[in-house]
Amino acid sequence: MYQALFINTAALWVIFTDPERRIQNEPSNWAGRLWGYNGAIGMCQAFAAGYFLWDVLASTIHLDVMGMSSLVHAIAALGVTSIGFRPFANYYGLNFVLYELSTPFLNIHWFLDKANMTGSTAQLINGILLLASFGGSRLVWGTYQSWMIYKDIWHAWNNPRPSTAECLKYALYQRRGAGLEIPLTCRELPNWLALLYVGANTALTVLNFYWYSLMIAAVRKRFVPKDEKTGAKANSRKNKQT
Repeated sequence: MYQALFINTAALWVIFTDPERRIQNEPSNWAGRLWGYNGAIGMCQAFAAGYFLWDVLASTIHLDVMGMSSLVHAIAALGVTSIGFRPFANYYGLNFVLYELSTPFLNIHWFLDKANMTGSTAQLINGILLLASFGGSRLVWGTYQSWMIYKDIWHAWNNPRPSTAECLKYALYQRRGAGLEIPLTCRELPNWLALLYVGANTALTVLNFYWYSLMIAAVRKRFVPKDEKTGAKANSRKNKQT
């Protein structure tokens, strides 16, 4: 709960106030979004990576309780946040941190169950907020951001390093082992990096849709009367028979 509140506040503050992001927001600046590094974004990603490292350990130790999907999510999320320090997709890492906007409502939902308030009005209101925040932050916002980074990766994949004098100079120095910062316009996207990032991000997106279906089922279980669900099933059988 505390980690989610902190990381969401920090991420939103950087998104709305950091001047470097305004430059990266420009549609033509795909290289800046993929290769650029922002210290404020890096700070947020570091806090997120620390949490997901703990999540990997917790999901591994308590695999029988948390399930394989939780472990896959933790590993993929740790990879996506950590790879921003390469740097790669540091800009998008902050956008995906906003997945956690739904986490406080998930924690409250769990707390209400433990406080014997299952099926209460408070849990109904929180359940609506949970579904709305999860759907908005992960399914709508998250899918949109995935589409945006897939487009930037496609641009990078189809734009090999320019054969300019400056880029050739850095390529030569790089072969000699010189630790020089390569200009954004001279960088190339390795195939393994593109496939790794797209694979991890796609896994997270699929899990989000899967978990959303489970959330809807959980809310219905608590608030839809049994006789109504039984009647719906009976009507469904009649329709099939006719």
